[in-house]
Amino acid sequence: CPVKVRIPEFIKKIDEGDYEGAYEILTSTNSLPAVCGRVCPQESQCEAVCVRGIKGEPVGIGRLERFTADWHMAHQTAPKKESIVKNGHKVAVVGSGPAGLTCAGDLALAGYDVTIYESLHEAGGVLIYGIPQFRLPKEIVKKEVERLENMGITINKDYVIGRTITVDELFENGFEAVFIGSGAGLPEFLGIPGESLLGVYSANEYLTRINLMKSYKEGYDTPPVVSKVVA
Repeated sequence: CPVKVRIPEFIKKIDEGDYEGAYEILTSTNSLPAVCGRVCPQESQCEAVCVRGIKGEPVGIGRLERFTADWHMAHQTAPKKESIVKNGHKVAVVGSGPAGLTCAGDLALAGYDVTIYESLHEAGGVLIYGIPQFRLPKEIVKKEVERLENMGITINKDYVIGRTITVDELFENGFEAVFIGSGAGLPEFLGIPGESLLGVYSANEYLTRINLMKSYKEGYDTPPVVSKVVA
C-alpha cells in the first residue's frame, strides 16, 4: 500500500466485529479512507499481491475499507474534536485536493497547526470537481473534509495563492513551511484545427461545469452544449 495502510490489522478487527477499531487503524495512516475505499486502484496494488488471488478472487480490501469508513460515518453520534498535542509550529497547505488534504491530515496528527488555502468555493479539489457523483458522492468527500476540520485544520476557501495572498506573505504571517498541492488543473490541448470551437471542452472544464458550476440545472449561466452525437 503506497500510504502504508495496516491492511492485515484492520481486516482482523473487522473479523472480530470491532469496526471502530478497524477505522482507527485505517485513519492512523490514511486521511481519506472513505475516498480511497471507492477510487483507489486496489486491484493493481494491495489486491494484486493477495495470495488468495492466485487461484480465485483476492480479498476485497477496497470494499472492506469502504465498509469500515461508511460504518464509522453512519454510527458516529457527533463529530468529536481530536485530542492532539500541538507542537507550536504552523504550516500552510496550498490546495485542498487529495495531496493537500492528505498532507494536512498527516501534519495535524503530528501536532502541527495547519491552514489550507483553496482557490475554489468547495474543498476537495479533483475529488469534488473532477470525479462524477456516481463514482464518488460529494457527501462522502464533505464528511472526510469535516473530519479533518475536527482535527483542528483550518480551511480558507476562495483564496488564490499568488493573487489573494502570496507565498512570501504566508511566511510573514508566521507559517514556517508551505506545501503546494495546487494540482494539474491546466489541460494540454492537441494543437489541431477546431479545438477552440464552441462545444469542444477539455475534460477539466467539462467536469468542473457539471460538478461545481451546476450546469446540469436549468437556468444556470454555465451550461454545457447538449448534443445528440458526441465524440
